[in-house]
Amino acid sequence: MSINKNRTAIILAGGKSTRMNEDKGLVLLNGKAMIQYVIDAVHPLVEDVIIIANDEVYNYLGFKVYKDIIKGKGPLAGIQTGLHYSKNDENIILSCDIPYVTSELITYLIDKSKNHEITIPEKENRSHQLIGIFSKSCEESFSVSLEKDQLKLLNAFKNLNLNIVDANHFDKKIFTNINSPSDLET
Repeated sequence: MSINKNRTAIILAGGKSTRMNEDKGLVLLNGKAMIQYVIDAVHPLVEDVIIIANDEVYNYLGFKVYKDIIKGKGPLAGIQTGLHYSKNDENIILSCDIPYVTSELITYLIDKSKNHEITIPEKENRSHQLIGIFSKSCEESFSVSLEKDQLKLLNAFKNLNLNIVDANHFDKKIFTNINSPSDLET
């Protein structure tokens, strides 16, 4: 895997973590912060990593950390903020609570993303909107959705060239979100 100088990873770590009762990205899994697993999977594939978080605690990771431009609007605002600050057209969007995500899945999505503004995986008839390849050109459309308070991701995506790719050949564990202490124990 070679580094593509024209790609940015945007890791979303700005959620409220209400079920976890602490910042999900910093929760330890086998002694390592969950966000670090995500960074380790994506870092070999990109030139630049940025983190979208409303807490400066993520500065310790050594990457640029940005707060949501439009506050309190959920993941769509995080994606829009990341695209705003990205200097590249091709962007990998990942949430911080998917520690089992792999470079192989990300590479597969990159390969399938040509000529599409958004490429996301689908596993067992469920799409995963916070794992994907997003063009910087989506920022303007997302800004409009945010202004109209239309925050549902799939609704925001449907005005764009969306590519949902079959990812059933990947292990189900890769798509696991860890949202609560019980998820962590499982």
